[in-house]
Amino acid sequence: MRQSHIIMWMREPSLLVPYCGPDSSGDTLDIYMYLRPETNGVLTESVIMKSIVAETHWKKAVKLVYLANYPGDFVHTRGIIEHHYRLKILYARWGGKAFTAGMRKTFQDRFACEFDVKRVLGAFDALEQLGLDEKQLFEYRVDEPDMLITLGQNIKRYHDYWIVNYDIPAILHRNTYETDIAVMVFRVKLKWSDFLDLMNTMSIHLAKVGILGADNALSRVVHYSKSPWEQLLDGIDYLWGVDVAEGGAEENISFGAYMMNRGCSRETMRNTIRHPLIIYRDASGKEREANIFTLSEGMDYPSAADLLNQVVRPLTLLR
Repeated sequence: MRQSHIIMWMREPSLLVPYCGPDSSGDTLDIYMYLRPETNGVLTESVIMKSIVAETHWKKAVKLVYLANYPGDFVHTRGIIEHHYRLKILYARWGGKAFTAGMRKTFQDRFACEFDVKRVLGAFDALEQLGLDEKQLFEYRVDEPDMLITLGQNIKRYHDYWIVNYDIPAILHRNTYETDIAVMVFRVKLKWSDFLDLMNTMSIHLAKVGILGADNALSRVVHYSKSPWEQLLDGIDYLWGVDVAEGGAEENISFGAYMMNRGCSRETMRNTIRHPLIIYRDASGKEREANIFTLSEGMDYPSAADLLNQVVRPLTLLR
């Protein structure tokens, strides 16, 4: 369990809706949602909740099971953001030097050019070499053909360069001792396609009140879990009282409880979320590279659990 003894004056989260405990049945999904620091506030929370109760179908199928406000000093001191984005931060530091063989091929196919590691910059090197600050790097707009997501890493073209995880410096810069975030957990009994319809409705409502720009993705305002394995990561980082580093509490997170009830060990789950890049065998028997967080996107618990049977080995990064 997380305690406050590390720094005595550090504020703890304000629990508004205490966690009701996990659902290990596999009949529901626990979607973790947290507000970005720049959009955190009562208005955003209100719009989100109104979107859910707007239709009886969603109101009956979506239940708020946790709501807390996390003080900036709590988030910052415990390094929650750094832990949560560990892999993306690695790529933001190493850029193309950490690209796997599959990532390099995907890059070449997408942009129709040879892969030149000197021009595929991590976001931190881009700040220095291109003379941009965090905000300029994040807000630099490009057309869809100049963007690529591969193994969960975001790449966009900047003149004759490509910048890897251009959003990471801004995310780290915005999370300070003064910036609080709100964390919510919704227990959902919907098909994934229906849940995405709800997210689309939420985007429309947020745009109407000026919180979300008309041309911006919902991710500019909120993060939400897109797969069961990401739910496990989100729960470890953002559910007050659950901390694997303090002895393990996977059974308090719905997907973790589901997996443990079916014989999956804590070690297996920890290794999976710590090393999400894998080689797996697809339905045809071919070995492919994947990020298990994105590979399991939109899956229910049984399907996400079955992915472990397809994993051949962890994916080794090139550097």
